[in-house]
Amino acid sequence: MCSELPALNYFGSDTFYSSTLHVLTAIEIPIHIFGAYIIITKTPSKMQSVKRGLLFLHFAGAILDVYYSLIAAPVLTLPICAGYPLGISLLLGIPTSVQVYLGISFVGVIGVTIMLFFEDRYHRLVNGHRNDGEWCWWRILYLVIHYVLSVTYIAPGFFNIVDQDFAKSFVKIKIPCIPDEILHRPGYFVLAVDNTIPKYCIAFMLTLVMSQVFFYVGAIFWHLFHTVAQSQATNRLQKHFFLAICVQVFIPILLITFPVLYIVLAIWFGYYNQAATNIALLAIPFHGVLSTISMLCVHRPYREATFGMFYNKGDTSRPIWMTVHGTSIH
Repeated sequence: MCSELPALNYFGSDTFYSSTLHVLTAIEIPIHIFGAYIIITKTPSKMQSVKRGLLFLHFAGAILDVYYSLIAAPVLTLPICAGYPLGISLLLGIPTSVQVYLGISFVGVIGVTIMLFFEDRYHRLVNGHRNDGEWCWWRILYLVIHYVLSVTYIAPGFFNIVDQDFAKSFVKIKIPCIPDEILHRPGYFVLAVDNTIPKYCIAFMLTLVMSQVFFYVGAIFWHLFHTVAQSQATNRLQKHFFLAICVQVFIPILLITFPVLYIVLAIWFGYYNQAATNIALLAIPFHGVLSTISMLCVHRPYREATFGMFYNKGDTSRPIWMTVHGTSIH
């Protein structure tokens, strides 16, 4: 089903899409660099146990943003799993199939990174600093399995890639209003004419990750708010941090919920509207920017360090943290 609007209006054009991505790239790269600098240099000693996790989470989001906005800049022609790149990957000669695989895998990687961050918080809260060798090996195996799944879950969708000439003819039949020039864009690639396998792969990974995220978030919440802590000050500090990290993670996720919902519904109902698809896709590289901004705002040491640097209020070389003397996050 085609939209009633012209298939190629300004918002559905490559000019609008690529120009907007260029603007996002110019904004997000400095923000991501600044965010990494703040984590590395302004994390107080009381937060050292979460510094590595925050840094991994930040880098995963930054890589996803830069890949989508600068390297690949993918244009999708929904409802078919097809599209073409507009990024520097064209100049580098990277096959579109490889770019698609990497792009989908990066989404899986950031999902697993978020899940493992909450798993680590749960492990530290429940087990503290106890180092049980057998448990550590199980956790390492658990981590490796999930990262392997994050980069291989979409592989079944690439086992039987259709002949591209036949696929383009199928796209024209399925979407009769699509301009012929789009089908002849450099790097135009059709992953599948039947979306069943890709949909099942994505549904599997989404279920695997989100079910565990909700489990760990719920378990952490129960532990913090229903367990008698040895130190009230430490418990209060852990609650503040847990709520802050939930805001940092879930606000960007909520932002992209509606664009992702549109993409799912467009595929489900066979709806083609290039302008709406472009606007929905632009939310993906904005996810990491919002996550970084949220991190700088919700964590008090990062917020005070940032305000101090920009407004020159006092000495910000010393990390600041909202602690009672002697307490820390475990």
